[in-house]
Amino acid sequence: MSLERTLFIVKPDATERNLVGKILAHVEDKGFRLVEARYTRLTREQCQEFYAEHVGKPFFNELVDFMTSAPVMLCCLERENAVAFLRETIGATDPAQAAEGTVRKLFAKSKGANSVHASDSLPSAEREVKLFFGVAALSH
Repeated sequence: MSLERTLFIVKPDATERNLVGKILAHVEDKGFRLVEARYTRLTREQCQEFYAEHVGKPFFNELVDFMTSAPVMLCCLERENAVAFLRETIGATDPAQAAEGTVRKLFAKSKGANSVHASDSLPSAEREVKLFFGVAALSH
């Protein structure tokens, strides 16, 4: 297996509760290496581009409002099989259905305020990492 890079975001509900360190420690304990990170407040334009596949869906504006409501921690993570393993590490979108020991089971407040985002496929990871960190972050 080769190394992969993926996007990981600690969302506003978690940054507001000062959980960035705990969440990143949990992910690092699973073998992920933090390649690049930035604590920032996303603009509406960034969110609209990031969530472009959801434009027109009933929850789109609420999602953009939520993601721009407070700072986020944008992270480019690396490890073997990073995309699939990070999805496993964070757990189901709904924390009530997430497996024990996953990020969302441990830290999420609800299905909407689920504390983290992780790319869902290698093409998505490449698009998302490039969007927030540029082309250079894709190489290893």
